[in-house]
Amino acid sequence: MTAQVPAASTAASTSRRRWVILLVLAGSQMLVQLDATIINTALPAIKRAFEMSEAQSLWVADAYMVIFGGLLLLAGALGDRFGRRKMLIAGMAIFVVASIAVAFSPDANFMIVGRGLQGLGGALVIPQTLSILTAVFPREERGRAIGIWAGAMGFGMAFGPLVGGVLVDLIGWAGVFWVPAPIAALCMAGMAAVPESRSQMHTKLDVPGAITGTIAMVAIVFAIIEGIQKGWSDPLIVGSFAVAIVSAVMFIVIERRTDQPLLPMAFFKQRDFTGSMVGMFFIMFALMGVMFYMPQFFQLVQGMSASESGARLMPLALAMMIFAPIMAKLLPKLGPRFMLFWAPAVHGGGALLLFSFILDIDTPYWMIGLGMAFLGMGGAMHMPATTDTAMASVPVDLAGKASAVNNAGRQLGGTLAIAILGSFAAAVYSSGVTSGLTPLGIAEGSVEILATGIGAAQQVFPTLDQSVLGPAQLVLRESFVEAIRDTMRFGIVFALISGIVGWLLVPKRQRQTQMQWEGGQPVEQGSAAAAMPAGTSNGAAANGAREFAPSGRSVVLQRPQKSGFG
Repeated sequence: MTAQVPAASTAASTSRRRWVILLVLAGSQMLVQLDATIINTALPAIKRAFEMSEAQSLWVADAYMVIFGGLLLLAGALGDRFGRRKMLIAGMAIFVVASIAVAFSPDANFMIVGRGLQGLGGALVIPQTLSILTAVFPREERGRAIGIWAGAMGFGMAFGPLVGGVLVDLIGWAGVFWVPAPIAALCMAGMAAVPESRSQMHTKLDVPGAITGTIAMVAIVFAIIEGIQKGWSDPLIVGSFAVAIVSAVMFIVIERRTDQPLLPMAFFKQRDFTGSMVGMFFIMFALMGVMFYMPQFFQLVQGMSASESGARLMPLALAMMIFAPIMAKLLPKLGPRFMLFWAPAVHGGGALLLFSFILDIDTPYWMIGLGMAFLGMGGAMHMPATTDTAMASVPVDLAGKASAVNNAGRQLGGTLAIAILGSFAAAVYSSGVTSGLTPLGIAEGSVEILATGIGAAQQVFPTLDQSVLGPAQLVLRESFVEAIRDTMRFGIVFALISGIVGWLLVPKRQRQTQMQWEGGQPVEQGSAAAAMPAGTSNGAAANGAREFAPSGRSVVLQRPQKSGFG
C-alpha cells in the first residue's frame, strides 16, 4: 500500500535523496531536449536521402515541436490529475517507441508523422520534471535546483547537434533516433527514487481547451511553412490562417469560462509570470534560428562532415553548461530583471549581430565560435531566471500547469521561430537562386527545383553541363548564406523585444516566498491572508467560474513502493 505524506514532509527528506531525484528529472529533461536539436546535424543527410524540399525539412523539425508545444498544457493537467510520476513514465515509453519507429522511416511523410509522436511523448515528460522538482525542493533550494535543471536542458539542446553528427557519420541518419533508448532506460531505472505527486484539487481535464489550442498551433505553423511555396493567397493557406485565428479565440474563451482551465488566466495577473513567459517566447527566436541553420551551414556550405559540424557548436554547449549553474547562484544577488534584460543583449548584440555581419562561405571558425559562446552565455542567463521567476509566482499546487505553461511558451517560441525564420530564409534563398541561375542558361524547370532547397541539388546537378556546374554550386551556397544572415538580422528584433519586456515587467529582486492564491487573488505566502485556512483557488474565480476548496494540504506526495524515499 502506498503511503501518503503532506508536502511539508518533503523538507524532512534527506538532501542527498532530493539531489538524486533531481538527477533523474534532469536526465529526462535532457533526453527530450536532445531530440529537439539532434535532428539539426542529421537534417542534411535526411534531405539527401529523401530528396526533401525546404518545406518538408522544416516539418521534420517542427512536427516534433508543434505536437510537443500543443499538448504541453494538457500534459501538465494530466500529471496534476493522475500523478506526475505516472505521466513521466508513460511519456518516456511513448518517446522511445516513436524514436525507434522513425529510425525505420521509408519516406519523408512517415518520418514527419513519427516525429509528431515523439513530440507527444516529450510533451508528457517535460511538465512533470519541473512540477516534481517544485514539489520536492523547498523554496530556499529551488533556485539552485532549477539552475541545474536548466543546465540539463541547455546541455541537451547544445549537445544534440554534436551527438547527431557523430551518429550520422558512424551509423547513418537513422542512428540519431536510436540514441534515446539507452538514456531512457537509465532514467526509467531511476524512477524508483522519484515520489508520486499530484494536485490535491482533483483537477478536471480541459479537453476542449487542449483541442482548440493544439489546432490553433498546428494551423498557424502549417500556414507559415507552406505559405512560401503555395503563396499567401492560396485558399488552403488563407483557410489555415482562418482556422488558427478562430481556434485561438475559442481557446481563450474556453479558458476564461471553464472551471479548471489548462491556462489559468490568473497566472497573468502576476507581472513577473507574464514578463518571464513573453521574454522566453521571444528569446527562442534568437536561439533556435542559430541552432537550426548553423549545422546546415557547416555541412552544406563549408563541406564539413556531420560530426565536424556538431563539434563546431560546442562553444555554445560549453558556455551553457558552465554558466547556467553560476547564473543560478548569482540570481538572488543580481535579480531577474538584470538577467532578463542583459541576456537578450548578449544574444542579439553579441551572437546575432556578429553572425549577420561576418558570416560568409569562408568565414574563419574562431569568429563563428565566438558568436556561439555569446549565445550560450545569454541562454545560461535567461533560462534559470525565467523558470525560477515564473514558478515562484504561482502556487505549488498548480505546479503542473505552471510548468506546462512555462515550457509551452518556450516550445511555442521555438516552433514559430523555425517556421517563421525558416520560411523567411526559404524565400530569400529561392529569390537568390532564381536570380543567380537564370543568367547561366539553366533550364527553367531545373532552376525551380534548385530554388526549393539546397538539399534538392543532387536531383539536378548530375544533369547539368560541367561548364555551369561550378558557378551553379557557388550560387546555391551564396544564396543559402545570405538567407542565414537575413534570419540573424530578423532574430535581433525579437531579442530586443525580449530585453524590453524583461526590463518593464520582471521585478528587480527575486521572489523569496512562494505565491499563493486566496479567493482567486494572488497572495504572498506568509501574509495574513495566506495564513487563513481557506482553500486555494485555481484562479478560475477571477473569470467568474466557481472556486475549489481543497484541504489544507496543497500537494500530496506518494512514495512508490521500495523507493525508500523519506
